[in-house]
Amino acid sequence: MSQKTNSISLTQNIQVNEGSHILYFYESEEKYIENLVSFILSAKSMNQHVIIIESYERYARVLERLGNQLQDIELVEILHYKNNIEFYQIHGDFKFERALENFKQTVQPFVDEQLSVRVWGEVSWSDFKESQEGLHRYECEADITVSEIGYITVCCYDGNKVPASIQTNLMRSHPYFMTDSDLVKSALYNHKDHTVFPSLSAQKKIESELDFYRQKLDFIHVVAHEVRNPLTVIKSFATILKSELPDKDIQAKLSLIEDYSVAIDHEIHHIIQTEQMLTIDTFWKTKLIKALPAMKEVIDILTIKGRTQNIKLTTDLNVPENTIINGNLMGFKLIISNLLSNAIKYSHEGGVVTVKSFVEENKLHILIKDNGVGMTQKHLDKLFQKYQKINQEVAGQGIGLFMVYQLVSHFKGEIQVESEMEKGTEVRVSFSV
Repeated sequence: MSQKTNSISLTQNIQVNEGSHILYFYESEEKYIENLVSFILSAKSMNQHVIIIESYERYARVLERLGNQLQDIELVEILHYKNNIEFYQIHGDFKFERALENFKQTVQPFVDEQLSVRVWGEVSWSDFKESQEGLHRYECEADITVSEIGYITVCCYDGNKVPASIQTNLMRSHPYFMTDSDLVKSALYNHKDHTVFPSLSAQKKIESELDFYRQKLDFIHVVAHEVRNPLTVIKSFATILKSELPDKDIQAKLSLIEDYSVAIDHEIHHIIQTEQMLTIDTFWKTKLIKALPAMKEVIDILTIKGRTQNIKLTTDLNVPENTIINGNLMGFKLIISNLLSNAIKYSHEGGVVTVKSFVEENKLHILIKDNGVGMTQKHLDKLFQKYQKINQEVAGQGIGLFMVYQLVSHFKGEIQVESEMEKGTEVRVSFSV
């Protein structure tokens, strides 16, 4: 279900949607102040909070310009100030991960309270050319981030200081481009392709290690696309017949057809996503994601898969709805999917797989436990190596846990596994929140 977006007015003639990322190159200090004041007043009219990342001096000018309107207690309560020197660490070298973490920490309280927010930040470095690669990565990630959590963000730069080449590059990561007097759609923006900067080193390493497996996936991908369409037809007919035939025994068999169709489609989708993780840079980029909806989505599908193998999934998700982590939606779901699939795969028929998740000491913890075949210490020592399979009699390429380990490490998380033969396995994964 798509999230409803509100339109807001930034100029007299142009409306933009919530979640938009606006690039603003200003030339006039006076016009800049006017636009920021208008941004604040527009937010108040829509009952939105405003995070302002600015210098002390300029923020003081904005408050002065607001003047008598600051007597309105509602206006004062929606303003939230951050010093831009501290936020962007201007006097140090630009660190992409640090800037994105600062952004996460800034917006997290508003996400927790489910408040509507817009962000205005003035970015400044002494040497833009030196910071160019990290800066562009940050802006690309911020673009995806605000679209995920629905916050409109204006990133401001002094147009007199930023080289034209960098201005052009930044326009690729912003759907809107703003000047002192105009707001237009960026002709260079392409949300579906953020491969304008080099691949991450971690992904490069993984690509070199998985060339052979990727060749297999190329073939499987073609076959998968041919299978998914008739599979959808089979599931649809089973659903129709179940609603028309009153016989309980027949309905039970048709429900099994539905379950198997969903389970097979999930496996195909899983293969395609794994291929994309190995071949497309975008899917390795970290961003802010909501953890709970992603976990629920995967668990719902894997519950159906469990039913096809007579395995019951029990869940205890004690996670706030708006918990956000630095990660990647596709990668995060692949982690949960791989771990749950393995727990089901190596469980005995009639067994139970337990999923427990909670937030403690600023970390999101996920525990997946089964009472299946378990592993020896020798197996545990080789668990995260590529092409290692725990049980040669069970289907699989031996790539899933290797991928899980790479993704968890890439998202700065931790993973631990405890297991004993014929007593089952417990996997614990944690991420900073």
